[in-house]
Amino acid sequence: MRHVLTAIAVLAIVAACATPGMPPGGPTVSSFPRVIATLPDTGAVNVKPGRVLVRYDDVIGEQAAGGELSRIVLISPWDGEPKVDWRRTGMAIAPRRGWRANTAYTITILPGVGDIKGQPSPYGYVIRFSTGPTIPTSVLRGVAFDWVNDRSLPRATVQAIDLRDTTLMHVTVADSNGRFELGALPPGSYVVRAIDEKSPNRMLDPREPWDTVTVTLRDSARAELYVFVHDTMPIRINELRQTDSVTITLVLDKPLLPGAPIGIGAVRVQKADSSVIEVQSVMTGAEAAVARAREDSIARAADTTAKNQPPASDIRRNTIDPNRRRDTLPTDPAPKPTRAPPVTELVVRLRTQLQPATTYRVSLTGLRNLLDRTGETTRLLIIPKAEPPDSLRNPSGAARDSTRKPPTPQAGGARTPPSRPPR
Repeated sequence: MRHVLTAIAVLAIVAACATPGMPPGGPTVSSFPRVIATLPDTGAVNVKPGRVLVRYDDVIGEQAAGGELSRIVLISPWDGEPKVDWRRTGMAIAPRRGWRANTAYTITILPGVGDIKGQPSPYGYVIRFSTGPTIPTSVLRGVAFDWVNDRSLPRATVQAIDLRDTTLMHVTVADSNGRFELGALPPGSYVVRAIDEKSPNRMLDPREPWDTVTVTLRDSARAELYVFVHDTMPIRINELRQTDSVTITLVLDKPLLPGAPIGIGAVRVQKADSSVIEVQSVMTGAEAAVARAREDSIARAADTTAKNQPPASDIRRNTIDPNRRRDTLPTDPAPKPTRAPPVTELVVRLRTQLQPATTYRVSLTGLRNLLDRTGETTRLLIIPKAEPPDSLRNPSGAARDSTRKPPTPQAGGARTPPSRPPR
């Protein structure tokens, strides 16, 4: 009891010293509210809190960026949106259903706490304590990726569910580069899930992209999660266009399962009279781009004439100067996924040319989506009628003006200048 009273007295003294106001000698140190004290302290054990108190060095707003203060406070293990009360220069925090015995807690205050002017702070804060005698030291780190768009996923909600007790769900939020860290986890096996939330309730809602992975945690572990929409519907053709006289490009409404074979028989092209157009090849958009780049490289290598070679002076000028300043890389670049993105585009090459003013029926069969579901889809491709040549254009391609009269020649071969309208 004496220790509790002493801690409360120290917090009161610190809060009194941090009364808002302009100190002598200059402006305040920080332009945003910063945490100066917590009760209990981070790292405390055998804690029996009613509410966790967080004190700032200035008055904070009653609302955070994007809504209530409770929206930017995470209590891990999670049992629902926490209870958060505004206390002028701080806040009081408690879980929805009370503190569990012999449990290590992590309270994360996300960026967004504002001052009285409503300016949100870019800084967050983390407090760790335990209602039992110890705080585990195991850490789970990782990255959440937007798999389809081949980039990291900022602000993803990350959950870690203990397989020994599925009522324990630890939670955190990834940073702006998709990186996340869950600390104070007991060693064991966890199902880790990342969610691209559309509504920040820290739970998985229908149609929200997500991914899971099972992790065995001892001292530390790392996980990569590739988030996508888990759609059970078969793949459909979202867009169909003619690329050239023998090539069709198909844009799909959802990605293909990586590694699944795509044979020539998966694509069928027919005319209106049911005659079948033979397919020469089916490639993904990435494979077609590589093939075009290879063809362009071969064409450039074949052209070895002197006019395409740079002068010797240019070659000397483009050599690397060892004394030239080199630009430094970003200190914290966004992580790159180790898994290739799934395919959403196919390029079909035919053995015969597409005819103008003709309608083709393009069908796909057996393509697998990311959940390994197959189906069939069909869409029509209408080739427009060829435009007739412009009879008003001369052979050089320039348009001929039929409304202008030719100038009248004068005696001796001179020509009169065209008359101008009066101003």
